[in-house]
Amino acid sequence: MKTWILALLTLTACDRDALYTQSRFSENVYNAYEECSASEIRFLASKHNIQTAFEPCGSNNFVSYSWAPDGVQLYFQLPMSAHVMNGNDKTIGTMPTALPISDIAWLSREFMVLPIQGEGEATPSLLLFDRVQATMQSITLDVTEPRDLMPTGATDGVLFTALDDGVRRIYSADFTTGEVRPEFTFVNGAIDTFTYEPAVNQLAVGQGDIVQTFGADGTPLETFTGAHRGSIHAEGRYVALETNGQPISPFDQRTWNELSDSARERELRRMEEWLSTQPEWVTKEVHPPVIDVFDRSSESRYRFTAFYGDRFQWYPNNPQLLYASFVMWGLEGKEMNRNVALTQLFERLRMAGKGEIPMGMELVSGPTATPVEETVSPDTPPETGG
Repeated sequence: MKTWILALLTLTACDRDALYTQSRFSENVYNAYEECSASEIRFLASKHNIQTAFEPCGSNNFVSYSWAPDGVQLYFQLPMSAHVMNGNDKTIGTMPTALPISDIAWLSREFMVLPIQGEGEATPSLLLFDRVQATMQSITLDVTEPRDLMPTGATDGVLFTALDDGVRRIYSADFTTGEVRPEFTFVNGAIDTFTYEPAVNQLAVGQGDIVQTFGADGTPLETFTGAHRGSIHAEGRYVALETNGQPISPFDQRTWNELSDSARERELRRMEEWLSTQPEWVTKEVHPPVIDVFDRSSESRYRFTAFYGDRFQWYPNNPQLLYASFVMWGLEGKEMNRNVALTQLFERLRMAGKGEIPMGMELVSGPTATPVEETVSPDTPPETGG
């Protein structure tokens, strides 16, 4: 990466002032590609009450992850391997199964469902794996590319999406009967993302940049624009939404307090001048993944600005504490090394519900917030796991 950056930085103008500006900014661009700073990540994560499941600067190229219902076991998949980590003692075991072709679902602490497809097999299968008995049971599918696996609330069934004649729809699989059938057929059109919350019997469906929520009987609940994936909390009050944030430069990213306002303005001008001289093939902006939360009680939608992330999951243990997990993309507007993050939203959402917007959040839509001074206790860690 640095070789590419050094080659890019040779494209400078001849004007002396421009050369100074570009040289100064070029140093910052080069520094942006320095090695991962574990101390910086730890500091910023602690500042925003975020715990990380893995070392800050590890090779955390996650394909998928999922918490077991006990909140202790964490499944995670890398490009060539799949593992389960015990969140209490950080011991890691390798899955004794074929490598899943997409995300998995925990049905209980013992039972997991994995989508697999062996080499030469015409269609994929769903594999029910009993971690305690070390037994496996499979159902062969007649649809393709299964993903979005979701527990039904029972230990013998799973929901998922798959392609049928090129259209992605929702299905269920019953490991007791071996039956696979379409579900939630009231959803019209092809589906891009799907989640289901058995505790409230509700689903969220993403189609393009619209997320819709429904009761399992087909009752429409909400329609959210500017989002591509939704996740309903187990107690039903909140809906997490994933979307793309405002574009930022991939170069010379700074955290909130790293520069004064005047210095930040100067750096932005230098960045714009430097980028204007670069060829078209240079990526000049990226859209970081952003997480919003909709409060059904106040009909307000809030955005978290302290962190960037995607693949959101409500942490399953002690749902009343409102812990959230996601793959962290960055902190305070700066891209960081990926990690599975865990943070409590209870206090922040409680404050927002009273009209107080805490640091690291903003109101996207809903009643206008009014600032109220209050001493807030720090977030507490979850009782188990993580």
